[in-house]
Amino acid sequence: MFDADDLLESDPRRRFEQILLARCRAGKPFALMLVNLEGFADVSARFGTDIAALLVYEIASRLREKLDENDLVTRRGPSEFAVFVHGIDNMESANRLAMELIDRLESPATVSGTRFRLSASIGITLSPRQSGEWRLLLQDADEAVQDAKTQGRGRISVTFAAPRTEEQ
Repeated sequence: MFDADDLLESDPRRRFEQILLARCRAGKPFALMLVNLEGFADVSARFGTDIAALLVYEIASRLREKLDENDLVTRRGPSEFAVFVHGIDNMESANRLAMELIDRLESPATVSGTRFRLSASIGITLSPRQSGEWRLLLQDADEAVQDAKTQGRGRISVTFAAPRTEEQ
């Protein structure tokens, strides 16, 4: 699910961090996928905020199409979404889903008569079963999405969050 208001709020990062903390405390395995949209930053500047908002809804809808009802899509920043996928605890499943998401996002979208073609990079980390260290999990996911972006468009990078303390 996604909340339409969450998609356009001015500080999506705060909401995202609250969700991540709750998911980590639940102690069940999940994949955290950070989806970075290349080319999205120019949309608002070139076409205005109304068109950009409609494109945000389209992107979130496309992400939701590939997920179960218990999974969650939320906005993390201007050109980044976070996808929480419950029950994924292996790299193969995470990679397969991420490829499906990239394929779906990279097909052209038409919003108010304008055709957009975006590309995406996805960083994935898999939550260990017993971890409340949401900041460490986020750090792993951030490193993974940066690695994916460095590799080029349409790439995926996966890291596994190992149980550790914040001093490590």
